[in-house]
Amino acid sequence: MSHAYVVTHTDLDGVGAAAALLRVLGKRRGDGATVLYSEPYELHEVLRSLSKYVERGDLVAVTDLGLNEEMKGETKRAVRELAKRARVEFYDHHVWDGEDIGGLLELGASLYIDRSTCATGVVVNYATRSRGMEPDQFLRELELAVCSADLWRWDHPLSPRLYRAVGAREEGREWRDRVLDKFVDGKLWDEELERRVEQYMDEELRRVSKALDTVFVTEKGGIRVAFAVKEEGPPANGIIAAILMSRYDAHVAGIMRPNGGLSLRSRKVDVQKIATKLGGGGHARAAGARIKIPFFISLLSEIYPKALAWYGAKRVLEQL
Repeated sequence: MSHAYVVTHTDLDGVGAAAALLRVLGKRRGDGATVLYSEPYELHEVLRSLSKYVERGDLVAVTDLGLNEEMKGETKRAVRELAKRARVEFYDHHVWDGEDIGGLLELGASLYIDRSTCATGVVVNYATRSRGMEPDQFLRELELAVCSADLWRWDHPLSPRLYRAVGAREEGREWRDRVLDKFVDGKLWDEELERRVEQYMDEELRRVSKALDTVFVTEKGGIRVAFAVKEEGPPANGIIAAILMSRYDAHVAGIMRPNGGLSLRSRKVDVQKIATKLGGGGHARAAGARIKIPFFISLLSEIYPKALAWYGAKRVLEQL
């Protein structure tokens, strides 16, 4: 029996997309399927690692992950090797370069890209259609709940709760797997998720206050950016970004991490273009990249965290 390897993003949409695909395939994690989590800049390494395990007829599916600008060559080489033995499918909703799409198609991969929905929605609509199926009622509900949060629509009653319970990248693999299994089983919410939200909210309030102490605000050409430094743990980047845009009337909100992780959010500016110039990617309203932090900035930020926010804002303004 063929095995399915699903490589997905670490956030709520990534978990939802992977779960939706397993539900469509009629497989479970550990029973005909393996799920691996990745950030865009790690995708080439994860795909390369699979070459040791993939057998003829297996499926390798990538969900909610586009090609990292700096590593796209390595990713394509990994796809070329995998496609010799396995079916390779991409389900995504980020902005893709036409040349990258053509290159992967030539390598034998199948691509399903739809920017009008979230990655979970892409899987629900295209993984079913390509297999001659119709989405069941739970898959439709999962699509609505996840897309509402991932696309910042917030028009589903469970979206804010799922976003908090599942969406933080700091959540470990064990917790993501537990949530994924719930989704595969057709369970969108339960008492365990409710307890997780309660714990999360307590921690969120404390850490939001700490992040706001690091805010740096500046502008260029009429575009105001507000940056903050976020430590590991809640809240999710989108929570802080929403506060920054509201409190400082910012067009672009940025969240910096000491390791160079950069998350961008905006309601008006296409931050995907900014992130791409910095070697990352994403979509128009939410994108990210990893930038190199100079040693003296890292050192200074140990005693003055706002220095890191200043540096992140500086790098973003250079791209405008």
